[in-house]
Amino acid sequence: MGFIAMILSFIFGILLIVFGISYKKGKLIRAVTPIMGIGLVAFAVWLGLPK
Repeated sequence: MGFIAMILSFIFGILLIVFGISYKKGKLIRAVTPIMGIGLVAFAVWLGLPK
């Protein structure tokens, strides 16, 4: 379950980063989505670290 959560979090985070950078309208959406994406990628990295 942890591996699946790590992979999905990483993929969804990358998609949010790309969407936030490429989105042209709405300054709030452009500011918030890359931050959420970076958070999801950081969470995926944390899940992948050996415990």
